[in-house]
Amino acid sequence: MIVSLWQVPDKETAELMTAFYGNWLGGKKIEDAFSQAQTDMRKKYAPYYWAAFVLIE
Repeated sequence: MIVSLWQVPDKETAELMTAFYGNWLGGKKIEDAFSQAQTDMRKKYAPYYWAAFVLIE
């Protein structure tokens, strides 16, 4: 389950989720897919726009 700790704008949320699912469906383990999506977002945006999301297993 991926949850948000605070409200994040829709555009950045959609971008993170698209990256995550693309990585996951591309064959990465769920943890690695999420980590890679965060890394991709880190390169483009301040933490406010992506760091609210956490993966709970």
